Amino acid sequence: MVFQSDPVEHESGDNEPSREMIIKTAKAGDAVVKVVNRCEETKESKVLDLSSCSLIKVPEAVYFILRNEEILRCNLSNNLISKITPQFGGSCFVNLTTLNVSTNRLSTLPRELVGCKQLTSVDISTNNFVEIPSVLFEIETITDINAKGNFIAEVNEDDIETHDSLEVVNLENNPITPSCRDRLQTISRVRIILSERKLEEWEDLSI
Repeated sequence: MVFQSDPVEHESGDNEPSREMIIKTAKAGDAVVKVVNRCEETKESKVLDLSSCSLIKVPEAVYFILRNEEILRCNLSNNLISKITPQFGGSCFVNLTTLNVSTNRLSTLPRELVGCKQLTSVDISTNNFVEIPSVLFEIETITDINAKGNFIAEVNEDDIETHDSLEVVNLENNPITPSCRDRLQTISRVRIILSERKLEEWEDLSI
C-alpha cells in the first residue's frame, strides 16, 4: 500500500462489507484524491507539497503526472516514508532548490539526487539517519542541511570543511560523540549547530 490507514477487524463469517471497511475505503479514496489534487496544484505553483498525506512511499503516479513539469520545491514531511526511490531524480526535479523530508522513517537518500544541480536546502530532521547522506556533500549548490533529531554519532568534518557552498549544518538532538563534537567545533567557515553537551556523571560535581 502507498497510504497508511487504521487496521480493520473483520467479523467471522460475514461476507458483507463492514462499516469499518467502508470507512477505511472512503479514507483511502480521500487520500488518493488529496495527492492527485496536490499534484495538479504543483503544475501551477511548481511546489510539490505532499506533507501529512499518510504516505509510506511516494506513489509512482506522482512521477507520471508530473513527468513533464518543473518542480522547484518539494515537501514530503510528516509522512511514514521509509525509502525514496531513484525515480525521485527524474527530469522534473532537475531544478529543485528545496527538499523537506522531515518527520518520516528514512535512513538513506537516493544517489540520483546528485542530478538536482540547483538544490540548496535539505531538511532530513526527525528520521532514522545514522550519518549525513554522502550524496548531499556531492551536490555543489547545497548551503544548508538540517539533520536535527536523528541518530548521528559521527560526522566526517572534512566533508563539511571542503564543501565550497555549505553554510549551515544543524545536528541538534543527535548522539554526537565527544570526540566528534570537539572536531566539529574547530570548523569556523560553516556554522555547526549542536545541542548543549550533557555532562557525564563523573564530570558533574553536583552529584
